Amino acid sequence: MPSSGIGHALSDPLGSLLQLLTGVLTHVLATARVDLDGVLTHYLYSTVDPASPGRPLTANPSLMHLNGTMAAAADILVAAVVLFASLRSMFEHQSLRPKYTLKVMLPRLLAAVALVHGSIYFMQMAVDLNNAISTVAVSTGTPLTLDQMPWSSTLDPGSIQAIQVSEDLFHAIFAVALVVALVILALSYVVRTALLEVLIVLAPLASLCTVLPDTRSYAKHWLRLLVVTIFMQAVQLIVLRVATTAGFAAPDGIATSLYGLATLWIVLKVPGALHAASHFGSRVHVVGRQVERSARRALTPQRRPVRRRASA
Repeated sequence: MPSSGIGHALSDPLGSLLQLLTGVLTHVLATARVDLDGVLTHYLYSTVDPASPGRPLTANPSLMHLNGTMAAAADILVAAVVLFASLRSMFEHQSLRPKYTLKVMLPRLLAAVALVHGSIYFMQMAVDLNNAISTVAVSTGTPLTLDQMPWSSTLDPGSIQAIQVSEDLFHAIFAVALVVALVILALSYVVRTALLEVLIVLAPLASLCTVLPDTRSYAKHWLRLLVVTIFMQAVQLIVLRVATTAGFAAPDGIATSLYGLATLWIVLKVPGALHAASHFGSRVHVVGRQVERSARRALTPQRRPVRRRASA
């Protein structure tokens, strides 16, 4: 360090520390924006094969092979399902609800076999629907790009240079918070892609779980997770479209940084909101059944026990 810099640090230690912290934070901002832009461009706008961006997700040869292997395993398990259902129907012949009779099981079994062998195509249809909704959200009006996001004005090179020159540590901290939120968003999309691949592989087994009432809850959990994982992207892009359309007109400042943080907070809350909404229907069904049972008990006349007189 030159002697003048040492003298300035000794005469004004707080100012030197502020300059050092601001310089470090602005360097982090400038470096992180380039890396995050590349990751978000790769994952944010559509769901495709990460190994080859121009190829559909289910066209990945490894996924197709694993899905076919699970389909073959499900075909073998069909015999076990039929045997289990037959044994249960034999020992529960006195039950009032014939869940395991062949007349009830055969249509479900045929539908499950069709889902087992067509699961990868049905999964791609759901992904295509998500991509279509995402395309509408991105292309409506002005095309939605990373340079137009609510956080872009805070992290552009001009704003970062202004923070460094003015040594605005307060604004730099908010900009770093934006970077942390963007890292979480990028990480969530990487996890989403990996989870989608796992769900595609397990799709044949989940289809077979729809046959028996004992395993139908696992199929419902798989379906809920699939819906949330696929369509969270379309909903998040709709939120970003609304945020960019109704955003602040100010090009920079603390208010713009706070608006970007609020937008990212809403975007990151979308998967949790979709997950809660997916359970709403089942909760309403359970509550409805409880109300129905209570109403039946209230309306059903209670029989009083007949007392027999003692014989003389």
